[in-house]
Amino acid sequence: MPAVYRRTLILGLISLILLTVAACAGRTHQVRHLASDISMLERGDREQEVLAMMGPPDHRRSLADGGAELLYLEHRQSRMKRSLLFSWLGNEDFHLAVVTLHDGRVSNLAYRLLSAEEFRRLRDDPRQIPELAP
Repeated sequence: MPAVYRRTLILGLISLILLTVAACAGRTHQVRHLASDISMLERGDREQEVLAMMGPPDHRRSLADGGAELLYLEHRQSRMKRSLLFSWLGNEDFHLAVVTLHDGRVSNLAYRLLSAEEFRRLRDDPRQIPELAP
C-alpha cells in the first residue's frame, strides 16, 4: 500500500474516532429517572424533600380540597432512536410521576408509563391527566 493511501486511511480513522468521542462527550440536560426517584419518597415527606429529590415539577395543579399535585414528565429515547439513520431500531418511553400534597406533606404517590398520545396531551394540557392507580 502506498504511503499516501496509508496516511489518508490513518487520518480518516483518527477523524472518525474524534467525531465519535465528541458525539458521546456529554449531556446538555439533567437526566431524570422518575421511577427510581419517586420510589425513594414516602407518604408524610415534606414538599421541600420532594423538590430536593425530584427537582421542580413540570406542572403543578391545585386541587379542590386545598392540596396540590406535582406532575413530573419524562420522555426517554435510546441513542438509536435519536440517530438519523437507525431511528426505526430504537425505543422510546414516556413516564409520568404524580406527587399529591396536602398541608405541605406527601399524601399520595403514583407512577405509570404513558402512551405517546397521552404524553403529548398531558404535556400540552396538564388537566388531561390519565387514570392513575393509587
